[in-house]
Amino acid sequence: MIQFALLSALALSSATNNASLQKEQLGHIANFGKYQAVLRVPEEGLYAGEEIDVEFRVVDTTQKDAVENGFKGVGGITATAKLTMPSMPGMPSASPKVHREGVPGDYGIELFFPHGGDYRIDLDLKIPNAGTYKISFLVDVKDERPSNSVKAKPYKLEVVDWPTTAEAGKPVELKLKVVESKSGDVVKTFDIAHEKYFHLLLTSKDLNWFLHEHPEMDENGVWTIPVTFPAAGSYWVHGDVAPKDKGSQLLTTKVSVTGKPQEWSSKHELSNISVVGKMKGLLSTLEPIEIGKKTTLQVKLFNTDNGMPIGDTVPWLGAAGHMMIFHTDGVTVVHSHPAEDEENNALVKKGIVRFTGRFPKEGFYKVYAQFDWDGEIRTLSFGIQVKGASK
Repeated sequence: MIQFALLSALALSSATNNASLQKEQLGHIANFGKYQAVLRVPEEGLYAGEEIDVEFRVVDTTQKDAVENGFKGVGGITATAKLTMPSMPGMPSASPKVHREGVPGDYGIELFFPHGGDYRIDLDLKIPNAGTYKISFLVDVKDERPSNSVKAKPYKLEVVDWPTTAEAGKPVELKLKVVESKSGDVVKTFDIAHEKYFHLLLTSKDLNWFLHEHPEMDENGVWTIPVTFPAAGSYWVHGDVAPKDKGSQLLTTKVSVTGKPQEWSSKHELSNISVVGKMKGLLSTLEPIEIGKKTTLQVKLFNTDNGMPIGDTVPWLGAAGHMMIFHTDGVTVVHSHPAEDEENNALVKKGIVRFTGRFPKEGFYKVYAQFDWDGEIRTLSFGIQVKGASK
């Protein structure tokens, strides 16, 4: 699912073994018992009329995590949520879904606000071997976003020392840095997301060539990886990263290479079938696609040798699969993973993998889905045309 940066919000907390609701100071942290919860919402704010996945992280303040360089995340929590608007008590409450993310301690709430104003998010957290706790956050929701507005991102992805002699067919060092937009500072501390600090997504300008890799960072905050580009032309470079405590950011830039012309077609072809080796994938949606609304995309996997469902894929990078969705504008990108719950785990064993996607605008989208099967990472590709007016 898409993750977002921190925004200060009024946090309230309580435990079932403590009847009084403990008010927290103005901030984005709820403390309850030995635990702490941090709500993550966009730095730009929340807008009415948009479905959004807002993360929160729960940690045990008595346990340090050497890997995460902070407190240990509390996994295995069963959570339920209730959304209300205190200023309008007659408005029916909503029960948004809460799901687990790929990192222990990280959870997501699937929210929708019908109009602007102050909302209250109440969470019931059932922590293994610790009982049930109640925490609440108040968030300010702005009116619907103007259709002509441009969302400023808090971070930028910049290419470092790109050689003008970069040539297709020859390895070249791709060097990148994540920069804070306001200060210009290079970001050097990151949170792990799906077992990696940096997910590098590369596509050709026409989207018909794709690569998913994981560069390494040096002490100066520069990420480096050797890449062999297949043909001359322009390539989109996407960095899926999570600056420390700021949530995931998907940042985009470009590079160009010279050399031999490409051998593949540049056409945007619609397709819901993809075959790689002995793996065949069929892409479908569980509901009609509505622009700006959440959509469940389903991939059914089959073995081309016998036609049987492939139910023995194994997790890769902490997930049953990875799905990357690219619009032809090159900057509208979604990186999605299946929900981690009993229902979806059972479906995976039947060769059915479901992802949550959101299509912000009409147009053609290239969809890549990756699975670990039979000792190899298989990358399936599909093409979707989305029609309709923006909501």
